[in-house]
Amino acid sequence: MTIIRAAFLLVGFAGCALARPVVLEPVSTFANPDSTYPSFAVDVAIDGNFALATAEKPGPPDANGEPAVFDLSTAFLFARSGRQWTLVRRLEEHRNLHAFRVDVAVAMQNGIAAVQTGELDFWQRVDGTWQPQPAATKAVAPGPYLSVDSGRALVSDGDGSWDAEVFEKDATGTWVTAVRLPGNTRHDGGDDENRGGPADLSADHAVVYQLDNPENRIPEALIYQHTVLRQNGASLPIGSASGPAGASRFGPEVAIRWPDVFVGGGDESGTYVFRDTGGQGFQIAERIQTPDSFMGAGPAGAFAKSGEFLLQHAWSPDRAASVINVFRQRDDASYEHVAILAAKNGASLGRSIAISGRSVLVGNNGNGLVHYFELPASLESPARIQDTFATGNGNGWTPTAGSAFATVAAGGSRVYRQSSVTGVARAILAASDWTTEAIEADVRTAEFAASGSGFGLATRYQNPQNFYDVIVRNTGVVQLRRMAGGAQRVIAQAPFTPVAGRLYRLRLESVGTLHRVLIDGKLLLDADITGPTHGRAALVTDRARADFDNVVVSPALNTIVFANDFENGTPGPWTFTGLGFWNLRTGASAVYNQSSVAGDARASIGAPTDDQIVRVRARLDTFATQNGAQERWFGVMARYVDERNYYYLSLRNSNTASLRKVVNGAVTVLGSVALPVNPATWYSLRLDAVGNQLRAYVNGRQVLEASDNSLASGASGPVMFKAAVDYDDFSTILP
Repeated sequence: MTIIRAAFLLVGFAGCALARPVVLEPVSTFANPDSTYPSFAVDVAIDGNFALATAEKPGPPDANGEPAVFDLSTAFLFARSGRQWTLVRRLEEHRNLHAFRVDVAVAMQNGIAAVQTGELDFWQRVDGTWQPQPAATKAVAPGPYLSVDSGRALVSDGDGSWDAEVFEKDATGTWVTAVRLPGNTRHDGGDDENRGGPADLSADHAVVYQLDNPENRIPEALIYQHTVLRQNGASLPIGSASGPAGASRFGPEVAIRWPDVFVGGGDESGTYVFRDTGGQGFQIAERIQTPDSFMGAGPAGAFAKSGEFLLQHAWSPDRAASVINVFRQRDDASYEHVAILAAKNGASLGRSIAISGRSVLVGNNGNGLVHYFELPASLESPARIQDTFATGNGNGWTPTAGSAFATVAAGGSRVYRQSSVTGVARAILAASDWTTEAIEADVRTAEFAASGSGFGLATRYQNPQNFYDVIVRNTGVVQLRRMAGGAQRVIAQAPFTPVAGRLYRLRLESVGTLHRVLIDGKLLLDADITGPTHGRAALVTDRARADFDNVVVSPALNTIVFANDFENGTPGPWTFTGLGFWNLRTGASAVYNQSSVAGDARASIGAPTDDQIVRVRARLDTFATQNGAQERWFGVMARYVDERNYYYLSLRNSNTASLRKVVNGAVTVLGSVALPVNPATWYSLRLDAVGNQLRAYVNGRQVLEASDNSLASGASGPVMFKAAVDYDDFSTILP
């Protein structure tokens, strides 16, 4: 393997990518053990081989036969054997006697469990069994936020202010209120008037979010230390965490793992990580963000943490379902995105998360299931592989018998051409035996030799009897197929008519049980099905001659960093530099217009990523009047860091297309080619930055390519100089 990879680097496999998160599906699930409780798993907890899941049901009708106002609540205790969970017992059932709804909640750690089911009960594991513990006090108005850490328990309190209470054992072994954590006076009223707000505990530190803002107070999270600043039984805050000026969202989700305090932010900001800077108080030390956060996958709540891991519930726009993102703290205290927990069959995961070591539970009250995940000892995904076929003759690929693959010069570049039209031909990438696998390539067909012939890609290819593939056929259909044990099945298909000689960007993904097909960045097919669990990526033709180029094999789903056709009337949270005047212009079709010709104008968006494929349609309104020899131009940027550092493709008034970089303010031309540039004409632009390879496309044709290592990651967006331009159908994806 090492020798092969070294050879790849010499013959066109280029660029190192940042690690992509491992995608994990549940290893088992367990369901509601008692159907008389219609609400199950609103909250879950885990401690080693034991777990708790809440349950609620209506109480008996009153004397007049009216339905009960208050619920009966309990928690079920489960034990794990291997990967399977079985019911041990039901804990005490309580009837809610408060004059308001009380959310049930559970928490466990190191043999201690706290259970909020109308009353706050404590349990302890003694000689392998869980036994109730004496408690002298109960939370006056408990909320849905409950945590156990280092022998203490914290519950949020909604009695008059945004408080929390900390419980611990006294000398007799009785659980008592150790200290109150007072917050701001609440002014919200309504149904939530008596419910506690978000709060969390970490040893002798705690964080309590302040939900409403009397006297225009800036939203904040109060931070406490158990052993200091105590007055009259209450611990005064040692500091607070506040959002930056102009933040679209700050909280209410909070978590703490001392010395880090986490507060949920907006899609464009990610999760805020605060640390105590001494004389400066608590300041933002980092923002944790996934590449798809600008598409609505920003912080959505439901933090959980244990050891080195931080988990957070989030929406996945690419899956159209909720997932759990897993972050791990590096040695330098920063956080990396190491895993995505996803349910099977397109289902969403719930907001209740619990972790103990490397075991994770996710409750989903919507379907009454608890999903069990195991984080593997290694969370390293394989590095992305890219081949541009710049040199060599397909080194690292293994053609099957009867095929005719060879690298040839084509259109100023080099491609991997399959020239045989007799039967099925494949070229298999030897170094890609993965479980999670996606392959995409630029494909141009020179000849369809028969009806039903076509081109495609394969994943998890083990042998001719086991693989997944996609075939785009000249009969006007694209097919997603599974071959398992020699039995082939069409999983899904959709209408699509390929045109000989046209370039297509084809992508096939096999991630867990999810398989998807995309053409030119658009999702055409997806299906959930079991079959071959690992194998290699491959290029495929069926009685057709085709050229393959710019192949990328990665261990992840295609991720939308940002996409907008501007038809919804909201352009997005762009960041502007230069002299531009940007406006959403509506009509027969909405476009994003930059109308100033005074100078340079840039609009950038998206979480910074290393690999990017940026697409946009652009139409020139007018160039500024010529002033000397200075060119006017418009185009698109990739890996935008700031106005002094980015790559860009530009169409220029000199009737050229140019691929350039700006590094520390200095502009370098990486390549140029003649190309007519006319006003009132739409141009489809695409700029790829994958590893150290840069590729520029105009109207579906690759016109320029270059290698450069100057800029590792950044955002993307439109850019121009002394030009008024309309933009439409903007998208950036992480391949």
